[in-house]
Amino acid sequence: MSAIENMKKIKLHDAEIKAILWNAELKAAKAARDYIQQHGEHPFNCGFAWVKIRPARGQFIKVMKEIKMGKTDDFEGGYMIWNPSGHPTQDMSAKEAGAKVFAEILRSYGLKVSAFSRLD
Repeated sequence: MSAIENMKKIKLHDAEIKAILWNAELKAAKAARDYIQQHGEHPFNCGFAWVKIRPARGQFIKVMKEIKMGKTDDFEGGYMIWNPSGHPTQDMSAKEAGAKVFAEILRSYGLKVSAFSRLD
């Protein structure tokens, strides 16, 4: 049995999920800051980044709704969190770096998460 399969069987408490989400946000913010420090901020790369969790159900989604993190995607389905890094930059690549880290952390807990971005 893989580590991810084992994680799916573990029942986490809401407080633990909140700590995981907070940690994911902190690491996403650091990834966005690090990107800008390494590459600079590109004003012509203006855009957005987000993560989507599918399916939009389960304990993590319940907690995210309680703390008002993200929203249900009524158009395509799933649960979206826009700019999980929280970084105020308009540089899509920096936001994308944060979204990828955020998604990676949630995937390590067995969620099906994808990171997306698009130019404005």
